[in-house]
Amino acid sequence: MRRFALLIVAAILIAALSVKFNVTSATPFIEFTAAIKSYYLAAVQRIDEWLDAHFNQAEAIERLREENERLKEDRVVLSAFAAEIINLSKLKGYEAPPKFRVKTVRALSYAELPNMRKIIIDYGDLKPTEIKGLIYNNEAAGIVVASIGGYAKALLNGDVECSYAVYIGEEKTPGIAMGKSDNEMIVRYIPAWMNVKEGDEVVTNGLDGIFFAGVKVGKVVKVNRLNAYIEAIIKPYYSAFNPDYFYIVESSD
Repeated sequence: MRRFALLIVAAILIAALSVKFNVTSATPFIEFTAAIKSYYLAAVQRIDEWLDAHFNQAEAIERLREENERLKEDRVVLSAFAAEIINLSKLKGYEAPPKFRVKTVRALSYAELPNMRKIIIDYGDLKPTEIKGLIYNNEAAGIVVASIGGYAKALLNGDVECSYAVYIGEEKTPGIAMGKSDNEMIVRYIPAWMNVKEGDEVVTNGLDGIFFAGVKVGKVVKVNRLNAYIEAIIKPYYSAFNPDYFYIVESSD
């Protein structure tokens, strides 16, 4: 009972402080509260694991079984590598596939409430001016855009500042996917002569260096043909409001 009360108090305090401050106006404060929450989440996880090990072994076994199933599903993230390797193998002088590493990161808090598409993640390896892709279950979830001490700010798909290069359909029509609303993105700068239709699948093309090629983004639900170019409205596969764990895909040194 005492532990439950402490959890409630901590959650209320963190929520209140997150509403009062944002990244742009209080970066040191965000870094400080992110560190507190990271430590708090790690402590809670250790307590839960201890309780599972000593009092709830049957429940722990079932939870681990379910987690193993999720990990099996998440391994499809490796299909993003497949498209990249196939493309590189066509280059003259190509000798060996590149090495990759996948880093798991955790969402710690919202960055600028009430906007729930800007979050703070526990990632401290982002270089200045660098942008990295955020992946969930082989789906493009957003981009990591700014370092905040030992943490980073990420923009999820629906955020209007989130953008990355994509291909549409089997003809690999190029465009730039941008956040539009909670459940929609828009692909702009599509050449007017290209054939884009509803139902076409959208994937990252990897040409902007943010994602590797082949990460699934969503499907086209509407096509607007303008004078100079085409715009496509897409429904992204990832549009969750309860961010948890993500992958950041990185090239090895």
